[in-house]
Amino acid sequence: MAGVVGLASLSFRTEYRTGESDPVAEFYRPCLAAANTYSRAVGYFRSSIFLIVGADFINFAKRGAKAKLVCSPSLANDDISGIESGYSTREAAGSEWLIAEIDRLLADETTHYRMRVLATLIAVGALDIRIAFRNLGGGIYHEKLGLFSDEVGNTVSFLGSANETWQGWHRKGNFEAIEVFCGWELSDAVRVSKHKDYFERLWEGMVQGVQVIYFPEAAKRRMISVALDSLDGVDMNFLTEERENEGRQRTPLSHQLRAIEAWKEGGRRGILEHATGSGKTITALLAVKEHAIKGAPALIVVPSSLLLEQWSKEIQEEIPEVTLLLAGAGNDRWKKEGRLRAMTDPDDTLGPRVVLATMQTASTDDFLTRVAAGDHLFVVADEVHQTGSAFNSRLYRLAAGPRLGLSATPVRYGDPDGSAKMFQYFGPVIPPPITLSDAIAAGRLVEYEYKPHPANLTDSEAQEWKALTDKIRWEIGSTSDEDQSRRPLSEKAKILLIRRSRIAKKAANKVRLAAETLQQNYEEGHRWLVYCEDKAQLASVIAEVRKTGLAPLEYHSEMTADKSAVLAHFRTYGGIVVSIRCLDEGVDIPSVDHALILASSQNPRQFIQRRGRVLRKAPWKHLAVIHDAIVVPIDLEEEPEQTSLLKSEFLRAIEFAKSAINKDGAAELRRIAANLGFDPDQTVDSGFEEDEE
Repeated sequence: MAGVVGLASLSFRTEYRTGESDPVAEFYRPCLAAANTYSRAVGYFRSSIFLIVGADFINFAKRGAKAKLVCSPSLANDDISGIESGYSTREAAGSEWLIAEIDRLLADETTHYRMRVLATLIAVGALDIRIAFRNLGGGIYHEKLGLFSDEVGNTVSFLGSANETWQGWHRKGNFEAIEVFCGWELSDAVRVSKHKDYFERLWEGMVQGVQVIYFPEAAKRRMISVALDSLDGVDMNFLTEERENEGRQRTPLSHQLRAIEAWKEGGRRGILEHATGSGKTITALLAVKEHAIKGAPALIVVPSSLLLEQWSKEIQEEIPEVTLLLAGAGNDRWKKEGRLRAMTDPDDTLGPRVVLATMQTASTDDFLTRVAAGDHLFVVADEVHQTGSAFNSRLYRLAAGPRLGLSATPVRYGDPDGSAKMFQYFGPVIPPPITLSDAIAAGRLVEYEYKPHPANLTDSEAQEWKALTDKIRWEIGSTSDEDQSRRPLSEKAKILLIRRSRIAKKAANKVRLAAETLQQNYEEGHRWLVYCEDKAQLASVIAEVRKTGLAPLEYHSEMTADKSAVLAHFRTYGGIVVSIRCLDEGVDIPSVDHALILASSQNPRQFIQRRGRVLRKAPWKHLAVIHDAIVVPIDLEEEPEQTSLLKSEFLRAIEFAKSAINKDGAAELRRIAANLGFDPDQTVDSGFEEDEE
């Protein structure tokens, strides 16, 4: 214990109140540094406490110090919670529920890592938890007592309103107060002694009116199964990174503040072309908050119900003072007479207001005619390129003052008119854009290796491709691929192009390729995500991969099994998840370290966004590997109609290869191109917007 300062050498106030003092810096941390035991009896515990004292608590445990925790069965709504049954008769049902809740929390990226650290503390014996129930009535165990003791027997006890949570201790959390008693002080000695005696009786289940049970053994085993190898393996920066929702706003990053300033200099009009991982949402909310806090209204439009949910959560976290009205995705309170008009009225006495709507709803006449439009209204569009579609562009009829668009790739592919209208309404790209390479260099995303794998169409697929190519040329009226990329496409041409592209996406040879790639490269502990085009291809891939002895998991929006349980298992233990548009639908799995792309759109936006999501940071994840199935002709001279396919495939491949840290991927592409007599440097952007409408 050399170097540890005893409790009696510290100076304490008799009480600490939020705002008047800093109970964490002045009391909690010094006590953890000096103590060898910490006993806590509390109504609520949350692993969010690690966001404040994570490093201190880990160092406390590394010294061999021990913590005992008695708390209510609700270890928080967003932590372990909900054991409603008791010991013996309660334990079986409680354990089953608790295991399910542990899996849910492991599936949630915001709580996953803290849960594993909590499990590690339990596994190494640094933390012992027991659960307290009220024997009578419908209430919960809710007292709040704590004791720190050092190696020479000195004890500090405290009582007060604070739970063992972020909200209870952080200066930006609740307004709390605690009273402190020092056992070596004559005036406090009797009280501290009573507190010690009481806690021991509580721990042993000897307090009348409270039933204390051991942490259910089955749940404990589940926790220990996800523990890290040791406390030395804890990533302290990730543990204490203030990115989760615990009731406070995040500190803006320098590039976010610069973007807002550039937007203001541009007359509060423009589009943020920022890569995945750069925090576009938070950047936009900085601008919205500054606008709304003056009592002015804002309208934020998003393209999907999942994004509506995500933005709703972000708005409530970052701008809790605003009144929020949702529109679309089943939310129809905006239709109440006068509701939407009041929420968008210029009257600043109505206070900060934000309307959050799906694009599909915001573009209807019913919605647009109810909005009080004008220079006072701030319009924000996430995935702004989607506002350029034939239907969503009706939004441009809305008169507004400040306007801000967000997209990693704002240009609408194959739709110059839609792009022009979008830029005319929202303004130009705000300099400088943030590319994926910028995000990697800044440490916002991890580096990656790129592994292309060639695959050929079958004879029947090649024939179908040729037949559709002839129809497309007839519809477009030109055999020039360059002309095709510049001329507006008819709806019939788009349908034919979609049908043709799906031949490549669902190429039968990709199924065998997937199985071989996984068999040769998968290792225990890897986290692979395999992208498929549809459920038929997904089923074929799963069946073929299982023949190799591997056990892939299935994940898609229509599955009947528990999706959160699949993600929990995947995040914790690793494995292979075969998915349809998993990351495209708003599911964020930063722990993915290997991706196999079997189906990819000819629209560069989709594969650029997918790549960005695969590169998101996670604990210990310093590198990702992307395997890509590239469909190429067997002989370009014999199959010239596949030239357009080759160009679109190489467009993606070259984009992926140029930012990868390995050079063999690019070399393999050039080898393939040389064998086909094809110059990959002559590829140009292609594809078009496959708007949902």
